[in-house]
Amino acid sequence: MSQLTDRAGQFPWCRAHPTATYLDSAASCQVPESVLVRLNHYYQSQHANVHRSNHRLGRQATSLLECARRRLAQFAGVDAENLSLQVSTTQVLNDLAWSLPIDWQAGDEILLSMAEHHANLLPWQALAQHYQLKLRFIPIVPDTGELGAWEDLLGPRTKVVSVTAASNVSGTIFNLHELLHAAHQQGAVSIIDAAQYAAHKPLAPLCQVADAVVWSAHKMYGVAGAAALAVKPRLWQQLPPWRRGGGIVTRVTCEHADYLETIEKFEAGTPNTAAVVAFAEACDWLSQQPQLESELQQLRHELATALAQCTDIAVLPSGQLHTPTLSFYHRHIHSADLAAWLDQHGFYVRAGHHCAQPLLTSLAVPAVVRVSLGAYNTRAQIEAFIACLDQATQLFA
Repeated sequence: MSQLTDRAGQFPWCRAHPTATYLDSAASCQVPESVLVRLNHYYQSQHANVHRSNHRLGRQATSLLECARRRLAQFAGVDAENLSLQVSTTQVLNDLAWSLPIDWQAGDEILLSMAEHHANLLPWQALAQHYQLKLRFIPIVPDTGELGAWEDLLGPRTKVVSVTAASNVSGTIFNLHELLHAAHQQGAVSIIDAAQYAAHKPLAPLCQVADAVVWSAHKMYGVAGAAALAVKPRLWQQLPPWRRGGGIVTRVTCEHADYLETIEKFEAGTPNTAAVVAFAEACDWLSQQPQLESELQQLRHELATALAQCTDIAVLPSGQLHTPTLSFYHRHIHSADLAAWLDQHGFYVRAGHHCAQPLLTSLAVPAVVRVSLGAYNTRAQIEAFIACLDQATQLFA
């Protein structure tokens, strides 16, 4: 077995908790020191409101924000004028759902997958109830974790295709390119939830095809409170501002407002500039780790191999391509109890339905334990994790 790079020393949390093993990176990553240093430096030396105050510090903060926008656009392989700075993937999906320039008619259809996080289900569910629309779902093949057949689900009444690029439960990375091309030919708006994908695979291929792609900073070694939306001009130029307030207007009277005609029209109010600047720094940090993903995949493979040898454990199928995330359940110990046991022994995992209840219902699995690896995990931690699982089986099964 090849050696894994030990990056834990770059993470202050890991240095502060040397006996703990963080295995919940799909929920939120720990933050590298370089990102925290950049965040602190902004607040200590560079903080001001942006696109408003014309004093030197205000101009500097505005320049930093726009520089971060360009860096995020470069990371996604899009032009900066097509990238909007947002707060969270969940908020963007809600805003998009209610702002699309579609003349909805009762019976129109929205195509999702059965693997969606609730953030990419509940907004469409509410929209469908409001306009009497029909939600259709691409099934997940139980034996492989891949998307099932979708061709018969996409038709002339399909107005939106909104799907995740990677499952937050199984880690499966879905092959979406044929679906996205077919959606475009059908005239449907295509939206990709890339929150679980962005830290592991290049975004550019998705951004080239989909109308909108959204992802969050805190799942790729940034901090909470920042997200990016890459959106095609053919879509964003038709969208109205989805929140009103300062920073998105050119002229306001008591009866009327003239809004910006640039991507900034979706950025009303004071942005979280510090989080955006840290987001760009996280992109830089990731770009400086060329071996990270292959090493995480190696570590995941070793974990999956060890779990497969445990007869009391069933691992959810995760397809040919996957993120360094997997989920499993114990045949004799409830997932919540097992997670509590692991927590007591310093292993931080998540248990439950992971905001993806329809997926687990379709698989007839009530709850799973999820292990999601990050840059700070090591082979020794995985070996200790497996030993802890074995101990739980001996004691409780």
